[in-house]
Amino acid sequence: MAELSLEGLISKARSLGVQAEVMAVDVSIYELSWEKMSYYGLTYREVGYGVRLIDDQRRLGFAYGNSLTEDLLEMAVRSARAGRPDPHNALPSPEPVTPLEGAYDPALEEPYEVVRGLVNEVLSSRPGNLNIITTRGWGGTSRVRVVSTEGVDVQQQASFAGLAASANYLSEGYVGPEVYEFIDSRTVKGISAEALVKELHEKVSMTSSRRREDLRGRPVLLTPKAVNELLFPLLNHAVSLENVHRGKSPLRPGEDLGSKVSVTDDPRLPGGAWSRAFDGEGLPTRAVNVMASGVFRTALSNTYWSARAGAENTHSSWRTYMTLPAISATYMVVEAPPLSDVGDAVVVDQVEGVHTSNFDTGEFSVTASVAWDGKGGLREFVLSGDLRSLLRGIAGAAGERRRYGRVVSAPLLVQGLRVSS
Repeated sequence: MAELSLEGLISKARSLGVQAEVMAVDVSIYELSWEKMSYYGLTYREVGYGVRLIDDQRRLGFAYGNSLTEDLLEMAVRSARAGRPDPHNALPSPEPVTPLEGAYDPALEEPYEVVRGLVNEVLSSRPGNLNIITTRGWGGTSRVRVVSTEGVDVQQQASFAGLAASANYLSEGYVGPEVYEFIDSRTVKGISAEALVKELHEKVSMTSSRRREDLRGRPVLLTPKAVNELLFPLLNHAVSLENVHRGKSPLRPGEDLGSKVSVTDDPRLPGGAWSRAFDGEGLPTRAVNVMASGVFRTALSNTYWSARAGAENTHSSWRTYMTLPAISATYMVVEAPPLSDVGDAVVVDQVEGVHTSNFDTGEFSVTASVAWDGKGGLREFVLSGDLRSLLRGIAGAAGERRRYGRVVSAPLLVQGLRVSS
């Protein structure tokens, strides 16, 4: 079947008397990995289209594919016929979108030499007993466009790059735990192999020897990496309006958790590899004050759940062309009162097992695989608690904020979590 243009498919949908939206994605990526003295390179391009449709009975249909044809529209129509009417199903009206500045770096149109240079820089810089286990670099460009029968027509061209490595301390008779670090950005200038190696070296050195100790009752200092690995997934689930409305969040809007922590979702964060001018429905993104001084202010939402729950649409839709719009934060910016002294806090830098948490209650029990204190490295221990006690226990921030993964945070001092060796 012959391919259609985006405008052609939207025109066809109008003639059928349905609301329709197309998300078109075109991504080109080059990735280079090194492991055990070998390089592995991969270049690929992915083009895809997701068609979301709402018929005259307010039934939702969806289909996706790698080519835009009339058949794709027909599949969406057939899937809608199999659904149930829902008065909250509707596509949004257009709103003005302000483009992101600095989201595109022409150097990443042909990222091969850039990525190779970053990977080789990591491999050629191995201070002390730093043993590089793996390293991976990537770069490329993307183009995303959202068009609908309701008048939405927005697009963003962006670039992205990243560098990751894992390493441990290796000497005769001792092998330290594996430490993983990564950095990503919209531009080449945002990636520093030197900074990555320096951080790896510092953390690997902290674990050059490890001891087991009774840590019960001691406060915990979560590094930005640990905040990203532990707090982000738990809080992201909890502040989704869908989960709040369905009673699957441990938090309630307006609730005061009794702490001084504030959290803002900032989809337009400068330099962020996930920053975006519009959300998955083509609506303009903006900063949302999720939590202010311990009070849960605003749940993140999209068009459907804001209509169903009777709440503000925060334009926090997140999707790929293969999925329907869900709700997610982009970058959580965490603020807490500054601290000059953390006492005998245990520094936790890397946790494992967050996926086993009960996200509906916020309860977690994770392994702190990379940790230390003022006396040196510590062997693995279990860190447990729940999201409410974690947020309530944040006493303050020690040091400067930085972006790591999907958070911007300084190290956070948390009291009251259970630590068991």
